[in-house]
Amino acid sequence: MLERIVKQRTALVLSQPFFGVLSLRLKLLEDPTCETAWVDGDSLGYNPDFIATLDDLELRGLLAHEVLHVANGHCWRKGARDHDRWNDACDYAINPLVLSASLKLPSGGLLDGRFLGKSAEAIYATLRQERGQGAPSQGGSPGADQSAAGGSGEGGPPPAQPTTSLSASESPTPATSTPTQPNRCGEVRQYRGSDKPTKESDWKIAVNLAAKAARMRGTMTGGMEQMVEAATRPSVDWRAVLRRFACETAQADYSWSMPNRRYLSLGLYLPSLHSTAVGDAVYVRDSSGSVFDETQRQFAAEIIDAHHQINPARLIVIDCDTRVTQVQIFERGEAIDLAPLKGGGGTSFKAPFEWLEREGVQPAFLVYLTDMEGSFPSVAPTYPTLWASVTPSHRMRPAPFGEVVEVVV
Repeated sequence: MLERIVKQRTALVLSQPFFGVLSLRLKLLEDPTCETAWVDGDSLGYNPDFIATLDDLELRGLLAHEVLHVANGHCWRKGARDHDRWNDACDYAINPLVLSASLKLPSGGLLDGRFLGKSAEAIYATLRQERGQGAPSQGGSPGADQSAAGGSGEGGPPPAQPTTSLSASESPTPATSTPTQPNRCGEVRQYRGSDKPTKESDWKIAVNLAAKAARMRGTMTGGMEQMVEAATRPSVDWRAVLRRFACETAQADYSWSMPNRRYLSLGLYLPSLHSTAVGDAVYVRDSSGSVFDETQRQFAAEIIDAHHQINPARLIVIDCDTRVTQVQIFERGEAIDLAPLKGGGGTSFKAPFEWLEREGVQPAFLVYLTDMEGSFPSVAPTYPTLWASVTPSHRMRPAPFGEVVEVVV
């Protein structure tokens, strides 16, 4: 069976150099304990009995599928997410790319037209919203990561019916019936090596080189170009950006008027780091329904964390769709207990800025969590503004003012 895989991998190098060149970086391991196949960023494991059920074109499609998991960084980005649901999300993200490259997927591959062009994280958030907060995908346990060694670990089928008869030129469309067979495109496992940063960096370089080879052969599709751009884009932790943005308003500096007490006993009179009082901190939550619950929960946690760090005069949390639906104001030293989000209509970014102006509030800063799909104020405010966008940077609308950070949960 190994010889057959090597033969089809060679055919992939000749016909689809992007997939073929990258597949040579993966060690092939026979693993009868898995149900189909798996990849972890270093090795590609396979069940020989499953491989025997595939024709040559399906086998090439499977190799390309597993390669795309690593090329997209799925092996490093799982974090604490539910294992099976993450597998489903990753498959929904990459399977259309396999088909667009005129390759054939094994029967039972997960496809849904709603997820075209979306990242695995965005698809995961949708699946989590649809399947319920605590419910894992079929075959998994809530929030638990299955072992990376042994076992199939493959995600159960999602609500959408797998489509197996799509041609490369057809676009998958959402389906509503219940699937009758499991996902048979393999499993993506978290990389467990201690050299994860190095391995991830090496793969980004390899993806760029493979893309250049594919461009020379004229085999790079538009979807693949977008995938390569997203996979090699430097990642930024949005939580760190939020904290940095909030803390920059503290205006901390060394002051001789407040000596550092740590060194007074030694007879040393040294300045201490002193922060002037921070004004009002304003956070706006998009309540139109375009920002999922999990993102709202994590954003709320960051609001509370930033409040404790900078201790503003007041914390003002505004919910807004096309209008302000709720305003919560917490004084300095007051316990923070955020009420549930209120709203559910369309999206307009004007109302919170108009409310602040009407109330005579001049905040130290404003952070707005949204999908960036709405009408902006015609005049930029005088205070710093940070747009926390749940839409990927390559698809989001540019903001007319302020700083923008992409939120990935």
